[in-house]
Amino acid sequence: MNGTGMMRKISTVLILVLLPLLALSCAGEKETETEKPAATKEETINFVDDEVSYGLFFDEEGTKRTIRLDKGQDQFMGYLFLMCPEYKEIASTQFRLVMPEGVVIENDKYRMDRVMSMGTFQRGISERYMPCVPGPKLLLHTFTFRVTALLDNAVFTILPSFDARFLAVAECQEGFPMIRASAYKAVVNPSD
Repeated sequence: MNGTGMMRKISTVLILVLLPLLALSCAGEKETETEKPAATKEETINFVDDEVSYGLFFDEEGTKRTIRLDKGQDQFMGYLFLMCPEYKEIASTQFRLVMPEGVVIENDKYRMDRVMSMGTFQRGISERYMPCVPGPKLLLHTFTFRVTALLDNAVFTILPSFDARFLAVAECQEGFPMIRASAYKAVVNPSD
């Protein structure tokens, strides 16, 4: 197979995989007009799969969701994980990272098996992985954050994208079924 034929085949596969995310993105407005999910204090979505969740952590092992910065510290690391059962294989992800004022992303190191990315962290991002990635704990991004202002009880939140209003993953099965996910908050310099 020549290079052009291979590129057409890869393009076709990517379109088929991202089609469910695009359909949800287009249908997102109608869904929210007729059926708004109940929001709780934790900003979770009804009918989520509790086994599938996103979380920003402050250690490579994915165990610390709070961090206290040293006086004058102007950088810190963040690790965005997707947790899911090891029997699930993930084809794509969709989420939005809401950062507190006084923090910017200085560097983002993402998975090398990510073959496509659409959107931004601020509005919502969809990413495709090839081959599909299995659970149970997937490190999606390693961030270097820069501190630009005083941080006190600064909360990071992972929410649905603005456009699709969906916090989800697509499974690596025929039709790429979507699974609504939950998310954990993370806090820098938590109040005592």
